[in-house]
Amino acid sequence: MNTRSLLLLLLFTLFVSNTLFAEKKTKERTDEKKFSVEAKGKIYVSSNLGDVHISAGSDNEVHIVVKIKGTEKKVDKFTTEMTQDGNTIKVKGDFDRNLLDKFKFGMFRSSSLDVQFNITVPSQFYSNINTAGGDISIKKINSKQEGSTSGGDVLIEECTGELWFKTSGGSMEVRNCNSNINMMTKGGDITIHNSVGDIDLQTSGGDITLDEVKGKINGETSGGEITCRALENQGIFLKTSGGGIRVKLPPGAKGNLDASTSFGEVNCSFPFDGTSKKTKMDGKFNGGGELVKLKTSGGDIKIDSF
Repeated sequence: MNTRSLLLLLLFTLFVSNTLFAEKKTKERTDEKKFSVEAKGKIYVSSNLGDVHISAGSDNEVHIVVKIKGTEKKVDKFTTEMTQDGNTIKVKGDFDRNLLDKFKFGMFRSSSLDVQFNITVPSQFYSNINTAGGDISIKKINSKQEGSTSGGDVLIEECTGELWFKTSGGSMEVRNCNSNINMMTKGGDITIHNSVGDIDLQTSGGDITLDEVKGKINGETSGGEITCRALENQGIFLKTSGGGIRVKLPPGAKGNLDASTSFGEVNCSFPFDGTSKKTKMDGKFNGGGELVKLKTSGGDIKIDSF
């Protein structure tokens, strides 16, 4: 490397270092707005950064509080826009960054800027949430909810209505809901506790845990364990490529069983009539009923009562 190239490299390194670390002063800002609405409406939240929390509030008001905290320069680069069109509310957050900002933000994202959307809506409001870099939580909403996040967790509690959510890199949890549930994650666990409604789940790299659920069940993971405690058999399909499957049902539950594993064992504690081998069982338990289909490529399968 010649002298000129070395000098340019040193200058660039100094510039990046100064840009990354020069500004240490922190700043906090709150953007807040209230809208008068009817009991049933819609809210759309879209942001390239931040956690989004939605919960039930007044029946005739949407209250939005956005808290932004970080270095002064970062806070000033984050803008919010909140608008109303009839009974539809739109909330937009945007962190304006150039190429160098993207480089810096990728390295020091968690310490650079913290954004929290705290929103209360009427309990009958439909919500559609999209955030590129944060968590999503929804509580006590009695309407259809949809959302996606590129890098955060999803938590839904005490809701009714359909749930449709995706995350590219986080875990997902639903608690105490009477809802049809459709969830997909590429890199985390999925947990459903105390729910009534059909369930459709997919994860590429985590465990699936179903506890005290009632409804038709469809769950698939590419690399985790599956445990399911169902209050009745309305049809169960569970598949994993790299773990075991355990299903617990009430003592009087009935079903047709199709269970197979490539390298483990299959066991069923219910009265069973059909073909039973070490790695496969195909037949009826307790006289037959809705199909219970279980398949794994690398673990044991066990069906018993609780």
